[in-house]
Amino acid sequence: MSYHYQSAVRLDTADARRPQLVVAVPFDQTEIVREALAQLASSPFPGVSAQEVILNALRTVSEQAYFWTAEWQTKEQAADLAIAEGRAQTFDRIDEMIDFLDQQ
Repeated sequence: MSYHYQSAVRLDTADARRPQLVVAVPFDQTEIVREALAQLASSPFPGVSAQEVILNALRTVSEQAYFWTAEWQTKEQAADLAIAEGRAQTFDRIDEMIDFLDQQ
């Protein structure tokens, strides 16, 4: 599934009296929105507004949308395999990493 941030959020002004913010949430991220709504319903803080909780949840979803693209998930799987096979390199200092990369 391809996910494009530009089409993820749009303002629907078909009814000028009631514009609506339309947000496409990746299927794998719907739980974040549900948890935010549950938090709002059970919040012990009287100053917490629905707008604040929902906007924070949507911000999290939109900031993490890239992670759920097929391309990124393929790269995550490749990285996991490389680590499992012992093909990962760690460094104690940044200059060690740069020296290593320069030798490649």
